[in-house]
Amino acid sequence: MLLTRMFLTSIHLYRFRNYAEQTVEFSAPKTILVGENAQGKSNLLEAVEILSVLKSHRTGRDRDLVQDGHTAAQIAASVDRSAGPHLVKLTLRSSGRRTTVLNGETLRRQMDLLGTLNTVQFSSLDLELVRGGPAYRRDWLDGLLIQLEPFYAHLLHQYGRVLRQRNALLRKPDREGQRMPHSAADALDVLPESTSLALWDAQLAALGTRLIRRRARALERLTPLAQSWHELISGQREELRIVYRPSVAREEPELWNQPEVLQQAFLPSWNSGRSPSKSTAPAWSAPTATKSTF
Repeated sequence: MLLTRMFLTSIHLYRFRNYAEQTVEFSAPKTILVGENAQGKSNLLEAVEILSVLKSHRTGRDRDLVQDGHTAAQIAASVDRSAGPHLVKLTLRSSGRRTTVLNGETLRRQMDLLGTLNTVQFSSLDLELVRGGPAYRRDWLDGLLIQLEPFYAHLLHQYGRVLRQRNALLRKPDREGQRMPHSAADALDVLPESTSLALWDAQLAALGTRLIRRRARALERLTPLAQSWHELISGQREELRIVYRPSVAREEPELWNQPEVLQQAFLPSWNSGRSPSKSTAPAWSAPTATKSTF
């Protein structure tokens, strides 16, 4: 595997959280932040996280990141990579869209910043990977893939958009003003928009197949590394197993390498009137619900 150098050399915070304005230089191979409680140690790490994955694990609202009494905050950083230095700047607004700049160029899509600064975060919340529910493991795996393959973020965005539009179609009343039936099969029979529904189903199946295959490949790469470290930590007294259990073709992993077959496996679960992950009516949740068992 080709390893590339990546080093965060400096970060500048402006009206971010409790920082009015602060520049921090990172010149040593290892930096330890020391300070009293509520002085901004976690806020500084949060700023690095946002530059890396474009979101915070502490809040989903940009207005929470902007200092009180102001309308915008800014995070800027210099990243030294094998290909050369990168200058990144992210403007957060209490209301309105973000502005992302890479090497002086304003990016049309903020997702294009992904992969510029890769990070690994350790916290007590990591215990939820083992003791928590599948949703936490799925989010963790998605976060890993976004850094390894920035295009994965685009797939996730597209999948969510198509899912919302499909569910909005299912919620539309029929010709007599009634709510849609609780079965996808019944809905297909009565919907005037059945052709549109079939098109959304086809798009979801195609996108869901790509998500599942990428998750499976990531875990295939991760598992031997995790097993090696676990053996070292446990003194070889325990064996770590990571089992990927997608909601589609769960017991047929050989199908995961056959995208056409896997794509067709999505459709019967929708037409049976229930989501592969959980039943709701009249809309359905993401059929890419994943269980990774440790």
